[in-house]
Amino acid sequence: MSKVVVVIVAVMTCVGCDMMKYHPYSPYFEGASHLTESNLKAIEGLGLGTQYKFAFLSDTQRRYDDTDDAVADINARGDIDFVIHGGDLTDFGVTEEYVWMRDCLAALQMPYVSVIGNHDFLGNGEYIYQEMYGALNYAFTVGHVRYEMLNTVALELDYSVPVPDFGFLEDEVRYIDSINAISPDSLQRTVFVMHSRPGDEQFNNNVIQPFGRYLSMFPAPFCLNGHNHRFEVLDPYENGILFYGVTNIGDRGYYVVSINSDNTYEVERIDF
Repeated sequence: MSKVVVVIVAVMTCVGCDMMKYHPYSPYFEGASHLTESNLKAIEGLGLGTQYKFAFLSDTQRRYDDTDDAVADINARGDIDFVIHGGDLTDFGVTEEYVWMRDCLAALQMPYVSVIGNHDFLGNGEYIYQEMYGALNYAFTVGHVRYEMLNTVALELDYSVPVPDFGFLEDEVRYIDSINAISPDSLQRTVFVMHSRPGDEQFNNNVIQPFGRYLSMFPAPFCLNGHNHRFEVLDPYENGILFYGVTNIGDRGYYVVSINSDNTYEVERIDF
């Protein structure tokens, strides 16, 4: 009888170990981490000039098969240099959701970077995101374009920290001005990437107007956002600074953005 008990305990122990590979919200996981840093180095290594294309997709949470199909569609095009993800990689901010989506996106044949979404904050998700990807606010340059990658999810942080981070934006204004002072028109355009746009419930709408004033300080800006699960083009400040909202991946769509050497751009809706 004691042998039976020992066998049962052993089996339960093994099953339990397998089932508890991750605590649901543990910031510790196996495999690739600090992906933002490594992918930014990969983008820099491409040596892109002033004309290139990138894909923008968002809100892939729990849509692993659709994400696989989107990745395959982007890879098959043959004209995409890098990919930007607009947040909501996960639905509940759970560690394994992060791992599963990371492994889906690892099939991309080009580098990708992301911003954090409101669902990614749930539980311990903010810390898992920072360990797997990196900073919540960061910027990079490709050709004559500066990319401002922003955390705009204020609600999930209970408005406890400044969101958007105006200190970060102030530093970026100074950086761009310093570069253009040395070499005029080196940075001719700015792309702002965010999950939640002004007017969304996740955005701190008490600072809509200050945020708009900051946007106007940057050279020739336009904005990309997710969150609303639909394609839309808005001009919320009525000043020509356009916000391109993309649908969720479950609706089988994404954008391809072309940056042209004459400082123009095109945003193309892709249905797959």
